[in-house]
Amino acid sequence: MAKKYQIEIPDSAFKKTDFSMNEELSLSVNHKQINIRPINVSDQLPKINIFWYVIPSIILAAIFLAFFSARKINTVPITGDDYSIANGALILGVCSGILSFLITFIITKILGKGPSKDFHWRSLPTITIACGLIITFSLSAIFWLFGQMFKDARFDIYTATAFIFVIIAAINYIMINLALTLSSGVITNLLTIMIIGGMLFSMLTNSKRDWWRYNFSFLGTAKNSTSLQFNITLIFTGLLMIALVDYLFVNIQRRYHGYKIQVLRWLLIMLAICIASIGLFPNNPEFHVLHDRISMWLVYIMLILIVVIRWVLPEVTKQFLVISYTIGAVMSIEYIVFKLTNYLSLTAFELFEFGLAFSWLLLLLQNIENLAQFGQNLFVVKLKPVKDDTN
Repeated sequence: MAKKYQIEIPDSAFKKTDFSMNEELSLSVNHKQINIRPINVSDQLPKINIFWYVIPSIILAAIFLAFFSARKINTVPITGDDYSIANGALILGVCSGILSFLITFIITKILGKGPSKDFHWRSLPTITIACGLIITFSLSAIFWLFGQMFKDARFDIYTATAFIFVIIAAINYIMINLALTLSSGVITNLLTIMIIGGMLFSMLTNSKRDWWRYNFSFLGTAKNSTSLQFNITLIFTGLLMIALVDYLFVNIQRRYHGYKIQVLRWLLIMLAICIASIGLFPNNPEFHVLHDRISMWLVYIMLILIVVIRWVLPEVTKQFLVISYTIGAVMSIEYIVFKLTNYLSLTAFELFEFGLAFSWLLLLLQNIENLAQFGQNLFVVKLKPVKDDTN
């Protein structure tokens, strides 16, 4: 007969759940971890009332229809016009999505329900603007693609209104769900989507197809038609990273203390400030020297982080150290090859360095996120074998 075991958990841990006494729960084992949760999977998902996102969508779609009807516009193009589905979806979708996120976050924060209660109010503006920018970039990229696929396509105002309704409803649902499931992992994903999506969007839509012949920083200069999007991406990526670091280290300091944690925190904040400053001071003639120096400061801070990570990151694994030193060595070799030979162009060098640095930064944030999560929700439990009374 198989052995049975009993798990004893402290009362402080039980109070953090919504379980009731004698409730039947499900247990799963995943990656050598035991997870206990409600039997119904639906109980773990955020409850989003259909009216929360459908009613605002109906109202905004009605405004869209009334606007075009008042101007006696019978057919609406997908893109390429001031009065298009793309512009309508962009304006109404961004405004509606931001309001949906804000209202949901504020209500759950005030009521003390959901993950938003663990975030500071000072993080709300940065996260909200970042979400708005991601919606803007996503819709712009999607409609740019549709414009290439369906050139000169037009729809009657009722079909166009139906498209607007579906788009706004989808955006509202996503933003409400985002506010109800916000976490450090979600913010890391937002940061990744924002910086990569913003840069790809700027590469695809800029006016000079041969921008890569100059350098990576060219995307942020006045010579590029999409420089504003590129620079805003960098600025709010830095601000979003500061919000993420702030959230993580508030939680991590509940378990880990000392000056080493503060050194790691301020190095990451300085790194985020450099990222934002590169967007704030683009590589235009008036900012060229400052832009180059900030870029070098960013590289120096990255190298300092890689060197000191052994001492400032609690419970650092040997695997992460090997990855860190390998990436640091590759970045150094690339720098030497770039300086001493003509093998790498400036754009190729910058893209390689950015890819390696950003990959390592995501790994570091993931390690810190795990420490913060365990530091906040770590409890001592007892596992006891249960005696079989039938024997």
